[in-house]
Amino acid sequence: MELRREYSYYLIQLYIPCMMLVVVSWVSFWLDKDAVPARVSLGVTTLLTMTTQASGINSKLPPVSYIKAVDVWIGVCLAFIFGALLEYAVVNYYGRKEFLRKEKKKKTRIDDCVCPSDRPPLRLDLSAYRSVKRLPIISRISEILAANTDISRRVDLMSRLGFPTLFISFLIFYYQTYVKQSRD
Repeated sequence: MELRREYSYYLIQLYIPCMMLVVVSWVSFWLDKDAVPARVSLGVTTLLTMTTQASGINSKLPPVSYIKAVDVWIGVCLAFIFGALLEYAVVNYYGRKEFLRKEKKKKTRIDDCVCPSDRPPLRLDLSAYRSVKRLPIISRISEILAANTDISRRVDLMSRLGFPTLFISFLIFYYQTYVKQSRD
């Protein structure tokens, strides 16, 4: 008699749906920070769906007193989805602060000036016209991280890169560890 685990069942029932839920939770990074209902409902829906997925899988497995690889997988996927929801909380907090600061600046500008001007100040130096050859990705990253960019926008842009990078790193680590343990 030989006991063998069916990996295809767990792949189709657990791993692929959980990966899809994590990736769907990242869609909120591309939504406008002012789209509160869309971002909140996306985050809460993916979190609840992941919780339902986890309870369904755990009910089919026998209870044991130690942590299984599936528990680690579900826990990390839940953490990534919850992290995406928390990311929006941070974006919303800083977005509100930036909005209030801009409103305050508008009020003080109108009160202080007779004729407020919307034109940018005139530059007298030629540094803007000198061409420095840089890769487009490097100039884009430095533009994103510039001090004059809104913090809420920077958090969204950094999350677009950071969350997938961390998740791919986890996938590599998880599968290397999982395959190594299954061979032993």
